[in-house]
Amino acid sequence: MLKIFGFVKRNARLTHDEYRTGHVGYHNSFGRRLNNIRGYLLNVASNRNITDSLGADITKQLTINEPKGFDEQWDGWGQLMFDRMEDYVGARSAARDRAGPNGLESDPMVAKVGGDFDHLYAGSPFQFQVDEHIAVPVRRPERKLFKLAQFIKKPAALAPELFRAYLTGRYATLAATMPGLRGMIVNVRTNLDVMTKFFAADAEGFTSQGIARREAFYEGWDVLVEYWFDEPSQFSSARLSPDFSQLFEFESAFCSAVFYREVDETVAVLPKRNTPPPFYHR
Repeated sequence: MLKIFGFVKRNARLTHDEYRTGHVGYHNSFGRRLNNIRGYLLNVASNRNITDSLGADITKQLTINEPKGFDEQWDGWGQLMFDRMEDYVGARSAARDRAGPNGLESDPMVAKVGGDFDHLYAGSPFQFQVDEHIAVPVRRPERKLFKLAQFIKKPAALAPELFRAYLTGRYATLAATMPGLRGMIVNVRTNLDVMTKFFAADAEGFTSQGIARREAFYEGWDVLVEYWFDEPSQFSSARLSPDFSQLFEFESAFCSAVFYREVDETVAVLPKRNTPPPFYHR
């Protein structure tokens, strides 16, 4: 499974809620129709501050070296899932899924994903591939869950392979036992180039300014851990419990930065990691 994250900053002409409406509504309606897509989620930064979600004291205890101005660099991120790189690269093409007078017709607007990039975003998305570790498969009821994003930065002196092994090993194994946890996925950012063939050669992301914006954003973190709970108090209570004190010890020893954000999740295409059937399956 090829899993792609794309972080975006809203266009300055839009408020955060106007951006949310445009992305969840119009843009998602085309994104979910990308050819051969196997999963599509949108995460938008919550209007609620993380200290209001978890509590000021626990947030302070959990935070290590949060980068300055982090929230000024993004408003949301999408998650795209495909079986192969070829499917991902070819996803932005006309989709033969629009009903017409002669049956199914091709819709060229799918190739443009709505054509609203210039109006919805401030520059190109920061698009990258992640290596995922599913610590707890997500169980979503038919209602909104509390979703927490944990951003972690690797110490410069620690080898990436060791860092990933430690994080997905004893750290994730212990965190996965938190009471009330409905899902936990560790996403490690990789250096695989997933922008060159997906975006036009003249896209802002390939300019010196676009590259500088992206690298500055990546500088603050290397891993994004997703947690799902019914209520934020479940996470706070668990992390304050002596039963999970080893998580603090791990973060102090093996992480150069740790910080959290609440996000609102929209599931446009429920992720399917099984073998795809030989027919239309979205």
